[in-house]
Amino acid sequence: MPAARPILSQLELRCPPLPQTLVEAMKLLNQPDRLEVGPVTRLVERDPVVVARLLQIVNSAYYGLRRTVSSVERAVVLLGPLSVAGIIVSMHMLRLRTTLPSSALTCFNRLAQHCQATAFLARHLLEMLGPRPNVQASVGFTAGLLHDFGKIILLYNFPVEAVGFYEQQRLRDEVQARDERELEQLLFGCDHTEAGEYVARKLNFPDVLIDVIRYHHVPAQTPSVSEAYMIMPAVAVADLVARTMGYAFTHPLTPTQCLHDSVWQLLIARYKLTEWTPERLLTHLQDQQEHLDHHIQHLTLPNPLQRNRRFL
Repeated sequence: MPAARPILSQLELRCPPLPQTLVEAMKLLNQPDRLEVGPVTRLVERDPVVVARLLQIVNSAYYGLRRTVSSVERAVVLLGPLSVAGIIVSMHMLRLRTTLPSSALTCFNRLAQHCQATAFLARHLLEMLGPRPNVQASVGFTAGLLHDFGKIILLYNFPVEAVGFYEQQRLRDEVQARDERELEQLLFGCDHTEAGEYVARKLNFPDVLIDVIRYHHVPAQTPSVSEAYMIMPAVAVADLVARTMGYAFTHPLTPTQCLHDSVWQLLIARYKLTEWTPERLLTHLQDQQEHLDHHIQHLTLPNPLQRNRRFL
C-alpha cells in the first residue's frame, strides 16, 4: 500500500507576510455589492506606488480617455471600486517576489504574468457574458489573479524543490493538470490547490476566492451555492487561453489543444451562450492580445514612480 499522505496541518505551510493594505483590500472584496468609492480611494492613497500604477492604467490607451486623469478618486470612479480593489491586490501580490530567494524570481515572475493574464481575460469574458457583469467581472479579475495562489505558497515554502519541479514541467510537451497535481502531492505532500485553499482559509480570504483556488482545475465540481459557481468557468477558460497567448507558466497550449478542454462546454451551458461557439470565443479573446500585453507591461514594470512623476 502507498504511504499515507500527511494532513495539511502537519506540513506547517507558511504564508509570505502580507501588507495590511492587501488584507484590507481582501476584506473590501468580501462585500462587492457594498463596495464604495471612498474607502477604496483612501486605501489607494496610502501607497504612492499603487497611486502611480492606478493612474498609469486609467490613462492607458486601453481606456481611450480624452483627458489625462490625475485624481485618485476620479480614477476609482472611472475604473470602479471593485476593479481598483483588484488592482491593489494585484500590486501587492507582485511584491511577494521580495520574500523569495533570487533563484526563485524568474519562476515567480512567469507565474505572476500567467496570473495577470488569466485575471485580464476572465474579467473581459465576464464583462461580455456575465449575468451580473459589473460585480462578477471585478471579482473575476481578482479570482483569476489568485487562482494559482497555491503555487506561490509552494514556491515560498519549498523554493529549491518548487523551482526545479516547475522548470521541468515547463519543458515537457504534454502536461495534464491532473498529472501535475499528482506530482506535486508526491513532492510536497499536497498539490497547489490544496496548499492554496489551506493558507487562504488561514488568512480569511473571501469564500469566493477560496473556492476558485480550490476548484479551478475541476470547475464543474464548484458547489452551486458558491458565489464562484458562475465565475469559475470564465476563470478556467481564461487560464487555458492565457497559455495560448504567450503567458503559460508550466507549458503553452496550441489553440487546438485549448479547445479540446471540456470547460468550454461548461461555460457555454452555464451562461446559455446559444450564439457562441468555443472557436468564436477563443478568437474573440485572442483578439485582445495587444491590450493584454499592454496590461501585463504596465503591471510588471519595475519602477512606476519614475515613469509617472507627472501624475503625482
